[in-house]
Amino acid sequence: MESNYRQHVLVADDDPTLGVLMQASLEAQGYSVTVVEDGTAALAAFRAAPADVVLLDVEMPGLSGYEVCEEIRRHWGPDIPVVLVTGHDDIESVEHAYRSGATDFMPKPINWTLIGHRLHYVLRAFRDATERRLAEQRAQRLAYFDTLTGLPNRQSVHELLERELARVRRNINGHSLALLLLDLDGFKSINDSLGHGIGNQMLQRVADRLRNGLRTGDIIGRLTGDACVEAAEGLVARLGGDEFTVVLPYMVRVEDALLIAHRIRELIGRPFVFENRSIVMTASIGIALFPDDGQDAETLLMHAETAMYAAKSEGRNNCQYYRSSLTERAIARLELESELHRALKHKEFCLVYQPQVDACSGVIVGVEALIRWQHPEKGLISPLDFIPLAEEIGLILPIGAWVLQTACADAMRWQAMGLPPIQISVNISPIQFRDPDLQKNILAAHVSTGLPASRLEIEITESTLMEDAAHALRVMQSLRDQGIHIALDDFGTGYSSLQYLRQLPLTKLKIDRAFVRDMPASKADQAIVRSVITLAKALDMRVTAEGVETGDQHAALAELGCHIIQGFYFSGPVPFEGIVGLLQSFSTGVVP
Repeated sequence: MESNYRQHVLVADDDPTLGVLMQASLEAQGYSVTVVEDGTAALAAFRAAPADVVLLDVEMPGLSGYEVCEEIRRHWGPDIPVVLVTGHDDIESVEHAYRSGATDFMPKPINWTLIGHRLHYVLRAFRDATERRLAEQRAQRLAYFDTLTGLPNRQSVHELLERELARVRRNINGHSLALLLLDLDGFKSINDSLGHGIGNQMLQRVADRLRNGLRTGDIIGRLTGDACVEAAEGLVARLGGDEFTVVLPYMVRVEDALLIAHRIRELIGRPFVFENRSIVMTASIGIALFPDDGQDAETLLMHAETAMYAAKSEGRNNCQYYRSSLTERAIARLELESELHRALKHKEFCLVYQPQVDACSGVIVGVEALIRWQHPEKGLISPLDFIPLAEEIGLILPIGAWVLQTACADAMRWQAMGLPPIQISVNISPIQFRDPDLQKNILAAHVSTGLPASRLEIEITESTLMEDAAHALRVMQSLRDQGIHIALDDFGTGYSSLQYLRQLPLTKLKIDRAFVRDMPASKADQAIVRSVITLAKALDMRVTAEGVETGDQHAALAELGCHIIQGFYFSGPVPFEGIVGLLQSFSTGVVP
């Protein structure tokens, strides 16, 4: 740092006189000072030019000093000293300040002679503490993390597993634990043919895909050879070499492990591009379950590896459980695959529809089409139980085309019955979105049925968009040119950026139910929902809130300006005839 550097102080106080005095006093003592008059302006000023230290008056219009401090901690972390200034000197105010993340607490009236010196000591103490913390973090990272991938190492995996196993043993809710071990098929040939440099880059990209593409709460670790592990709480670890593991610490059904394994295979199966060269990688995955397959971390790792080699022996690019029922499960999967082919051929699939209701008027403005499998022996099967397999074996494209065609036809059947026209929403899977025939299938569906393009809406997820933003833009623009509406589903749970939102021709954002569930009582969720609605309106998009189950949620969303609500408060998914009854019972209309 240059010797003439003046430390920058950001002051937020709604008293202009006090602000002027604060600035004059601090500048006289060698500080550079910016003064603003409220909390919102303080955040904007800090965002534009982060200060070395922040002084916040507790009582300000709009955002209080406590709230601004919390926002700074939330977005910029612990590395900025924040001093709260207030005329209150009671214990409750002091405790509130430190709960908000304040570094120090300064009472009024202010001692103008000492304020500069106090800031000096705050900055010095904070700097010393920060340096100690960073040194400790660096030492811990060397001990527990892999320098190549940034994932935790074997020591981390073992400690995590033993900790999670102890928790599961104490658990009274029937949760179990699953350990997945992933091995990259044919990885050695990458090193042999392209060199270890490309091989290392491949491992880094695999780690990134697992880290970013799996659900929050899973943990990824790197082992030895060419295998992977995933675990809980977002931790990533390396055991050595080129193996990875995945720990699933909150298992209720053992089948959930298989669903995650299929997700991993899909993530790895996307082409990797190196210097204009496209490389397709596959993975074999072994699954070990606690307590059946081992009582400690080492045994579970060993048995997961055994299962992984069984997957290799079955032709690679598949998943295997470690247990005596391995063969039975493999047969059951083959049977399910055969039944899925039969289901498509014999039209065993059906659609149910969930109404979408105008938040203010209560008018039904649309429905979301949802697929179910009407199995002749097992009854109604949820898409969670067959869609991953359909994606894996290549049936998702004909199934998706059938959903599009059927949904459009049903919409026109309702209209032919004299019911008012409504919009119909259809979910598009990532594999469908990558299909070169997607636009042709959508066009064929609405043209052959006579459904106007403006009444068809496709729903895609944030992860689908981010796979290939340039491709997404081309496809979406072409669909919008046809008049098709496009909704971004589960908004807020992925990683969309404002840049992409500005560029992509979206017509609607769908707020994930996770933000709706606790919203009436949660200020944080209210703030998130309010921000999404404000953002959508600024970008000329409409907003649908999912998972609305109570009148309080409905009222809160309507007050915030949400356009459309969807959830069990009005209706769960119902068959064709159920929608007929709802449309006859409620006034309806097409969303403009």
